[in-house]
Amino acid sequence: MHDEDTATAFLPAGRLAPALIRKIAMEIADSPSAASLALVPLAVAIVSDTRQIVYANDRFVALAGAATVEDIQGKRLGEALGCLHAGESGGGCGTTRFCRYCGAAQAVVKSLEGERATQECAITRDAPDTFDALNLQVWTAPLELGERRLVLNSLLDIAHEKALRGFERIFFHDILNAVAGIQGLHDLLSLELPESQSSDLELLRQAVQNIQDIVETQKELLSVETREYHQARSTLHSLELLSDLAAYCQSFDPGASRILTVDPAAASRTFSSDGRILQRIMVNMVKNALEACRAGETVTLGCETGPDGGVVLWVKNPAVLPEETRMRLFQKGFSTKGPGRGFGVYGMRLFARQCLGGEVDFESDPETGTRFFLRLPA
Repeated sequence: MHDEDTATAFLPAGRLAPALIRKIAMEIADSPSAASLALVPLAVAIVSDTRQIVYANDRFVALAGAATVEDIQGKRLGEALGCLHAGESGGGCGTTRFCRYCGAAQAVVKSLEGERATQECAITRDAPDTFDALNLQVWTAPLELGERRLVLNSLLDIAHEKALRGFERIFFHDILNAVAGIQGLHDLLSLELPESQSSDLELLRQAVQNIQDIVETQKELLSVETREYHQARSTLHSLELLSDLAAYCQSFDPGASRILTVDPAAASRTFSSDGRILQRIMVNMVKNALEACRAGETVTLGCETGPDGGVVLWVKNPAVLPEETRMRLFQKGFSTKGPGRGFGVYGMRLFARQCLGGEVDFESDPETGTRFFLRLPA
């Protein structure tokens, strides 16, 4: 039986009587599922159709800062977790104007309607001796206990992830600004220094460009992994792309000891793709190919039409990959260059699949050498 509703700015304020809350809690505690929920490595709470807690595991009790589950039984999620706004209305958690924008409240409502939901929830907690905040990922799912409608809530504290993403954004912003400053200094020096020092200035320009490429590639890798990257498609021409790529990547081979060339039989294709991501993939392919070659050997860039009519861009070198490398090449963290270097090939495949809808793969044998290719759909 529900208590009489009071005024609300969002969800109903009515609550179940304490005796009924205890009865539901005992039914859940006696069920086999209670033992399983106690072992789940997330904070778990089950709420009634009035959004009151009828079960909580030890992790949720600890997150709430309570001594026992009885201390939070009958409370709503925001009340148990110490939400700053939970007491601003006589109806409590879910009834204030702030609750309209609460991810946890929205997720619970969705599950009371019979659907699973996932939301992020930021809870500001205010107490006499502290002021802090919770950043939570909340998963909800509808449950039934006899004729009772319940909602299972799983909560994960993601504050450290949020903080890390913030630090990453600041880091990338600051270091790219620093690189831009060095580029500006280079441009000023190029106007002042004599011609005899132009080769030194060119080395400085290339070094700064390499730093910028490394930082921007890592920034984009993180944005793709977290699915925050936004595509920017444009019309591209295969022969022009390969020619520009060969000219740009020649700077990665000081002294031009290795030959970088475009296959004369490369197909001329016009297609639409994200040019920035495509260049990231292809530059990495060429860098790897150059590093695998000895002095005097050739790296060839090419293009062909795929079986489905799509575009296949490829980079070939005469080296052969060892068996372990072939088996582990696309594993995140694996590298033939030492610890902490295994993001290049993994990143190529990640970029290709998630940004371009394509695929990166390779073939390697003693007769033909190694060829990496990027398949783009028709």
